[in-house]
Amino acid sequence: MFTVKKMVIFANWKIYMGSRAEVSGYVEKIKRNLSGFNTDALEVHIMADFLSFEYLKKNLSGTGIKIGVQDLFWEDSGAFAGEVSPLMLKDLGCDSVYIGHSERKLLFGENDENVNRKVLAAFRNKITPLVFIGETKQELDDGSTEEVLRRQLSIGLKNVTSGMLEKIIFIYEPRWAIGREQSASQETISAMHKKTYNLLVELFAPESVKKVRILYGGSVNLENIKETIEIKEVDGVGAARASIDPLNFIKLIKIIEAEALKRARL
Repeated sequence: MFTVKKMVIFANWKIYMGSRAEVSGYVEKIKRNLSGFNTDALEVHIMADFLSFEYLKKNLSGTGIKIGVQDLFWEDSGAFAGEVSPLMLKDLGCDSVYIGHSERKLLFGENDENVNRKVLAAFRNKITPLVFIGETKQELDDGSTEEVLRRQLSIGLKNVTSGMLEKIIFIYEPRWAIGREQSASQETISAMHKKTYNLLVELFAPESVKKVRILYGGSVNLENIKETIEIKEVDGVGAARASIDPLNFIKLIKIIEAEALKRARL
């Protein structure tokens, strides 16, 4: 019986996959080389592009890996050309969705109000939301990180109950660390995770916040994952480019599984 929080790792595919053959090859390598992992200690998600989602859901069934997507619309149905229905995702067995990624904000005008609508849509359709928060380089430099995180959380979690909060997986991803060779320092990650936790305590009952998991994202790779997950405030990681090679992703899974089992023994 595990009494510590279950750790999490997710692969963020973005749109790196260029063909169904590439997706099929990824799946086959995962099935052939991943001997399993302790699902009591670790959650593994692949956040697929929409075109690959259903294929992954069908062909990775039984592996313990949860299959999610990278966005959804806040209405279940209607005249919203080009959007993706959370109701349809629910029907297809979608496990999770990430919301508020910095690229959605930077390139597609995502704002905190839309994040909130999508979080509520995910809960309405029994899909686990993974919610991104984080500051830009300018916001870091001018000392407004705490103000930014407070705004993202207070607006993004409007009308979210304590019971719902416990099911949300947060990802602190400093926008200035994305795509770099090195992630943020251990000291920065620890401080920002503590800050996020304390901001959540301001908004919700402390007992509910104790169960919340806060991951780190931002240039996570095989070289830095161990030092990242050794930070006690870090409950897991999201990996993008490092997860596109399925054998690398399996190595990441095994490293974080070892940390999860170590925490369970403490």
